[in-house]
Amino acid sequence: MPQSVWTRWLLPQDNIKQALRVRRFLISVGVYCFCLLVVYLSCRMGLMRWEGFAGIVIITTAINALLFLCFRTGLNLKMHDPSLTSLQMYLGAVVTMYGMYFTNGSRGVMLLFYVVVMLFGSFRLNTAGFLRVSLVILVSYFIDILLLKNYRPQSIHVNAELIQLCMLAFILLIISVIGGQISALRQKLAASKKELARSVELISEIAIRDELTGLYNRRHLLELLEFESKRSLRDGSSFCLALLDIDHFKKVNDTYGHPVGDVVLRAVSTSMNLTLRKTEFCGRYGGEEFLIVLTQTTSDGAASAMERLRCSIEELRFDGDCCDLMVTASIGLAKHEQGESIETTISRADAALYQAKQGGRNRVVAAVQPDCE
Repeated sequence: MPQSVWTRWLLPQDNIKQALRVRRFLISVGVYCFCLLVVYLSCRMGLMRWEGFAGIVIITTAINALLFLCFRTGLNLKMHDPSLTSLQMYLGAVVTMYGMYFTNGSRGVMLLFYVVVMLFGSFRLNTAGFLRVSLVILVSYFIDILLLKNYRPQSIHVNAELIQLCMLAFILLIISVIGGQISALRQKLAASKKELARSVELISEIAIRDELTGLYNRRHLLELLEFESKRSLRDGSSFCLALLDIDHFKKVNDTYGHPVGDVVLRAVSTSMNLTLRKTEFCGRYGGEEFLIVLTQTTSDGAASAMERLRCSIEELRFDGDCCDLMVTASIGLAKHEQGESIETTISRADAALYQAKQGGRNRVVAAVQPDCE
C-alpha cells in the first residue's frame, strides 16, 4: 500500500534499521501520551499538583522533540547504541522522579511508571543494562524521598516510602533478570534467523550451480533462458545462444587422467567468466559442453565475443606434468528469433557446433537464419 505523507515524513525511507528505531521511539511517545492522561486525571482528582503536570508536559515534549530530531538527522548512528534505549529509559526515570515529587501522598501509580520504563529495555538491553537502569530508578526514587522529607513533609510517610523502595528494588531485580533472558533469547533468535538465511542462500546457490565449475547447471540455465525469451517477446530485444564444446576432451582424460580433465573444465569456465560481459551468462550444459547466452546483442556482436572466447581458451597454459597440454574449443552460434522456441534455437546452435567440428574444430560457426534456409 502507498505510504501517507506523514509516514514518509516520520520514518526514514532509505534505512530499514533506522526506520525500526523510529517506530520503537514512536511507541514510547504513545506511552508518554497515555501517562500524561493518567497524570492529568490524577490532578483532576487532587492526587497531584497542577504545576507537576505542567512541568511533565514541558519536559516530555522537549525530550521527545530532541530524540526525534536525533533519529531523523542520523545523529544517533554516531553513538554506541543507535537505538538510544538506555538513554530513553534514563530520561523516563527522571520524568517519573519529577512527577512523583508533586504527588499528594499517593505515589503508587507513579511507581508503576518505573515498571513501564523497564519494559522498554526488552528491545535491546541485557541483564547488566537492566541492572544499571534499575540502579538509576532506585536512586531517583530515594532522592524523591529525601526531597519530600525536607520540603514537603506533610505529603510523605517516610517508613511507607522506604518499604515501597525495597519492594520496587525487588521487582526491578526480577524484571532485570527476566528481561535480560528475553533479550538474550531475542538475540539468539536473530542470530539463528541470519544463519538460516545464509543456509538457505547457500542451498539455493548449490541448487543452481554446477559443483565442479561453479557455473550455472543445465536446469537453471533453461529457466533463465525461458525468462530471457519472454523478455525478448515483451520488449523486442534480441539475444544469441552459443554451444561450446572442448575439442578432444576424451583424449585429455585418457592421456592425463580425469583430475587434469577437471582442471581443464575449471580453466575453460574461468575464461568464460572473464571474457563475457556482466549481462551475459553461461553454464555447464553437460560433460564438456557449455551453453552461453549473449543478451542484447546482434549476430555479429555475438560472433566477435565468441571469437575472443575461443582465442582465450586456445591461449590457456597448464603447469606440472601437463605443461605441454593445449586446449581448443569449437563453438556453434545461433540468434534467437522472435516466437521461436528455446529448444529450436539450441538445436540450431547444436547444428552449427557440429559444422564447426566437421570443419576442423577450434572455430566459431554461426547458424543460418531460419528464413534463409
